[in-house]
Amino acid sequence: MRQFTWTQKLKKLPKWTPYLVFLFLSIGSIYFTVLHNQTIFYGDDLSFNLSRIEGLAGSILNGDYFPQINYFLTGGMGYATGIFYPNLFLYPATLFRLTGLSLIQSYVIFILLVNFCTFVIAYHSFLYLHRKKRESFLFAFLYGLSSYRLSDVVFRAAVGEYLAIMLFPFVFVGIYLIIFGDEKKWFLLPIGMALIFFAHLLTAGLVILLIICFLVMNGRRLWREKTRLRSLFFATLTTIPLVAVSLFPMGEQLTFQRLRVQDNPVFYLQKTAKTIGQYLEIGVKNSGYNNLGLLVMGLLLISLLRIMKLSSLGKQLILIALLFFILSTSYFPHWLFHDTIFNMVQLPSRYFLLVTFCTLWAVAENVTKLAFSKPKVVVGFVALLLIGTLISNFHSQMSTMGNGARRKAKYEEFLAIDGQKELGYGVEFLPSGMTSWMAPTGLLSNPSGEGVTITDMKRERNIFTLSYDVAQQTNLIFPLLYYKGYHVEGTGDFSKVHDARKFEKADMHGFLEVTVSGQGELKVWYVGTLIQKVSFGISTISWGFVLIYFIRKRKID
Repeated sequence: MRQFTWTQKLKKLPKWTPYLVFLFLSIGSIYFTVLHNQTIFYGDDLSFNLSRIEGLAGSILNGDYFPQINYFLTGGMGYATGIFYPNLFLYPATLFRLTGLSLIQSYVIFILLVNFCTFVIAYHSFLYLHRKKRESFLFAFLYGLSSYRLSDVVFRAAVGEYLAIMLFPFVFVGIYLIIFGDEKKWFLLPIGMALIFFAHLLTAGLVILLIICFLVMNGRRLWREKTRLRSLFFATLTTIPLVAVSLFPMGEQLTFQRLRVQDNPVFYLQKTAKTIGQYLEIGVKNSGYNNLGLLVMGLLLISLLRIMKLSSLGKQLILIALLFFILSTSYFPHWLFHDTIFNMVQLPSRYFLLVTFCTLWAVAENVTKLAFSKPKVVVGFVALLLIGTLISNFHSQMSTMGNGARRKAKYEEFLAIDGQKELGYGVEFLPSGMTSWMAPTGLLSNPSGEGVTITDMKRERNIFTLSYDVAQQTNLIFPLLYYKGYHVEGTGDFSKVHDARKFEKADMHGFLEVTVSGQGELKVWYVGTLIQKVSFGISTISWGFVLIYFIRKRKID
């Protein structure tokens, strides 16, 4: 009777088997922390991101399919999340919400979808470059269950970052092809970079740091093969129009007015950096927002001890992982960079994304060189990791987290979310120096004084209308946060919209104001800016070309 080796048996499995496993892992890895008893951790950014979804759903119902201003946040006064936090990847959760599911149900299904896509993208990215199914599955398994990613999903509810983690392997394929592989396929990098940008701007910055590391390590190679440098240049230029829809409006708003993010950094790197011992302690507990996990730290150490046995790419990845692990610790003088662009990283633990990815890719690529040459050892290692991860997640769910941002909450607690106070940790995109906070009535704040008559005040969706009759020049202050793009039209003598000044001796800076005289009518609403509209057109056309290219290429192939 013919005997089959483990590898041969693996090849005999149906092609859909990995996806079935990924589906099981997508559910099982978060079952006790997100699904069990309909209880979820009240993560740092959970309410903010739920409010983003609810605001997007409300805008779509009102016919605004690409909103720049979220009126659910701030109770109707409008927060510019559409400008500073691209909505692209929130549309699936929003569509679930529009079908009638509750907000938290929509979010939970969204998490499961992201989990599954993370495994699939990781699997196919590795498989595309190395053509090894066993190693590809191992990488996807380790990457999808990595402690840092699960911490983002469960404890932080950091939607932007765990979306970026999902996309990171695809971006790496683009980087690899330009520097090590077929540089003629450079167009994959700008597509990946654009998607990362739409998911999480700070992670796009980390990708740039990764590219810089590879450029330094492979300087001689690139100098000899200048076609690779040209491909990188083309990729960079191509990325700009693809992200124009978000990049240019963001820059326009930051130059139009000063926002809190430009004055007061939300975090300082030195204050949040920890020692290696503290990271080890967090890894043992397997909970917290800055959890690299013992597995990645252990594999990084093993890879360093056996670095000479690794492939050339594996060596570079491990050295990059070590570099960013050092950067994440308090041993590095972060205080030197507090007033530089590097402070935008906010949390040194964000470097763990690079540490995790580089370590796990190097291990999967060189698994047979790291004392894991026997298939049974690999199977046992994988099985133990799966059991350990599920038990750890169960322990995290059952353990007492205390009060505060990471308390456990039943799904029904989110039925009453109103968005008024859910602006994110740093409220960084409020106007700088804003001191007053108007009660969000949804209507005009009446000016006081004799000879002032305001009638027919109403608000339909996000359009304010009124009639006025004033004896002297009067400032009308609206309960709307002041951003570029608001417009006023009507009859009579009235000014353009501008930043508010005083109201009953209170400084109303940060709210929208219109100055009127005599009699007339006003209509105020957000119409956007020319740059927003042109940028939308540029990106739409650019993505159209990308789509046409792939359609034609598929027909040719």
